[in-house]
Amino acid sequence: MIENIIVKIIPQLKDNYSFILKSNKNSSVVIIDPAESNYHLKFLKKNNLELNCIFLTHHHKDHTAGVGDLIDKYPDVKIYSPSYLIQSTTNEIKNDNLIHTNINKFRVIETPGHTLDHIILHDSENNLLFCGDTLFRLGCGRIFEGTFDQMHNSLQKINILPNKTKIFCGHEYTENNLKFLKKIFNNTEELIKINKLVNIEIGKTGSSIHFYLGDEKKVNPFLNQDSDLANILKIKHNLSNKELFVFLREKKDNF
Repeated sequence: MIENIIVKIIPQLKDNYSFILKSNKNSSVVIIDPAESNYHLKFLKKNNLELNCIFLTHHHKDHTAGVGDLIDKYPDVKIYSPSYLIQSTTNEIKNDNLIHTNINKFRVIETPGHTLDHIILHDSENNLLFCGDTLFRLGCGRIFEGTFDQMHNSLQKINILPNKTKIFCGHEYTENNLKFLKKIFNNTEELIKINKLVNIEIGKTGSSIHFYLGDEKKVNPFLNQDSDLANILKIKHNLSNKELFVFLREKKDNF
């Protein structure tokens, strides 16, 4: 089966990811969170592709700094972001907006916490989610501008999406997140298995991205406080779901 959307993962800066989305039906391209522009420009030129639009998940420079060079080359490109205050934004997007690109449709989901303006992009037809710095594999984003309640609620918006959803997050933090969980949960059998899997993935491709939401719900206690792993701490410390999230996030901040 040929996939409708091909996602090219672009390593950026020290540990960032940007994404180029291409269809097998036309020459249009969508870019998400460009921190740099050199690779994107070379890829577009080499493959004779046309930049349709750029999406930005939030205002941090490590997700937006490449926009300027891209619009120098493609001055008519649409820039979708959660705020006109973000560099070069042409189209402000809000919760539940449905954005039609030349290759797919994205539903916008507001996920404040990491920043107050943070959004994520869900393509239900192709089972894709681009979650910026809200969710990471085995972890979640640090809370810079929002509150614990906001971040917890934002993660639950992801937790209810279909298990078959492919997750593309904004940073390669998996190994560090795994070290944290092994310390907190005393290296359970499940975490040992994940450690081996992640080592194989990074050894082959240099990346632990993408991953499936259904797998993540089983092992990421920041995302799902009703998993078997999360219940170990909930029972031990007599914590509610939200209390467990706060407990873990505070521990991770000092890890």
